[in-house]
Amino acid sequence: MRKFDIRALFLSAAITLFLVAGQNVLGQKLPAEAASNPPLAASLSVGLVVDNSGSYRTIFERVITSTNAVIADARPGDEGFLVTFVDTPKIVLRQEMTSNKQELQDSAENMFVEGGPTAILDAVMFSAKYMAEQSKAEPDRSRVLILITDGDERESAASLDEVVKALKFANIRLFVLGLYEEKIYTKVIDRLCKDSGGAKFVPKTPKETTAAISSLLSAIRTK
Repeated sequence: MRKFDIRALFLSAAITLFLVAGQNVLGQKLPAEAASNPPLAASLSVGLVVDNSGSYRTIFERVITSTNAVIADARPGDEGFLVTFVDTPKIVLRQEMTSNKQELQDSAENMFVEGGPTAILDAVMFSAKYMAEQSKAEPDRSRVLILITDGDERESAASLDEVVKALKFANIRLFVLGLYEEKIYTKVIDRLCKDSGGAKFVPKTPKETTAAISSLLSAIRTK
């Protein structure tokens, strides 16, 4: 009788240990669950790269409003700059790297539409080089370019492969806010986003712009 009781005692203890271990495993985050909650960047260096070409003439107020909405989301510790572009000679560093939101918004208000063949790739290359040289070097800081364009690349000296290489080398992710009047051109911007680890946000109607910007702002905060 005593032998049976001892065996039963060991069996009960083994079952208890098994249940406790099972609870511990269930209490841990599985890899897939952890991946769905990626860590957030402590601070950002953001380059706004805004198309000022003639295809934006009829929706340019929305372009300015959207640019300012992105700037308004800046948090303490963030820094940013503003580049506007049409063709390659009209790539302009409109606001140097700064942590002052008002300076960025004032520069955005001074943007204007010009004619010329759009040089998206040259503008991104210029911005990537400036980011690499001017952004703060901190372990928890993320580098991001936000390109506002309809994607209609016309006349750049830089190739798509060269720009992708520059983004990867400087550890810069590129995100696109695709605003357009008649058509969005995706070939160039899809490759830039995919190969740099960024994403594309294209509101189908003006009313969807606010939601698209909100999604973009959430995405750039992840590492």
